[in-house]
Amino acid sequence: MFAHPDDETFGSGSVLAKYAQEGADVSVVCTTRGEVGEIAPGSEATRDTLGDVREEELRRAAEVLGVKSVILLGYRDSGMAGSEDNRHPQAFINAPEEEVVRRLAEIMRRLRPHVVMTMDEAGGYGHPDHIKASEWTTKAFKLSGDEGYRMEGTRPWRPSKLYYWSIRRSVLRRWAEEMRRRSPDSGLVRLDPESMGVADERFTTELDASPYVGLRMKAALEHRSQGSPFDGMPEELTREFLRVDMLIRVFPP
Repeated sequence: MFAHPDDETFGSGSVLAKYAQEGADVSVVCTTRGEVGEIAPGSEATRDTLGDVREEELRRAAEVLGVKSVILLGYRDSGMAGSEDNRHPQAFINAPEEEVVRRLAEIMRRLRPHVVMTMDEAGGYGHPDHIKASEWTTKAFKLSGDEGYRMEGTRPWRPSKLYYWSIRRSVLRRWAEEMRRRSPDSGLVRLDPESMGVADERFTTELDASPYVGLRMKAALEHRSQGSPFDGMPEELTREFLRVDMLIRVFPP
């Protein structure tokens, strides 16, 4: 479960591709259409069309990764922390918690997944939509299997595992160093790697993603309106960064 189109690919595209290729029915739930994201140079998207463009990019990227279904909840992108978009009445972070959690629990009961994955509780880099996506997915995970939580037309279903996806802080440090060296004018060099991702020792699960890096990079190209965090880096270095995916198993502990 993700907050914006591109989170599924830039973040955990290798995980999705791996299990899709192994025969799992993989679904992506996205809470917004990314209406207030940045627009990369060369993209034909405009501020008025960005939501439509990003939804189509999500669907194309999901097809590349082998995702079976894409579900959009239809909330508005809340924007970066502290922005004016945080106060928009349709912003995801302003949606009623009970409503969102109920919708997510209903999806879990309907799809009956064995594994649920979302972002870590700090949202990777503190994006308010990422934080809420993590919090409300975790609550829905618990309620989905609760016999006492009534939803007409559904039966309780407890997925067997819940994982948080994030990036190792040690990898972010190396990435930041390379970005400063190769693209000193990029706005990305201003990000502080010490306030992003998760300390290496918190991770519980290491996934060899090397067979799926090419597929993930191909899917990333579909998100043209956003560009890629690896733009400007040599392909061999990008592959090195993407060859291992790290997860935190939340349930069972």
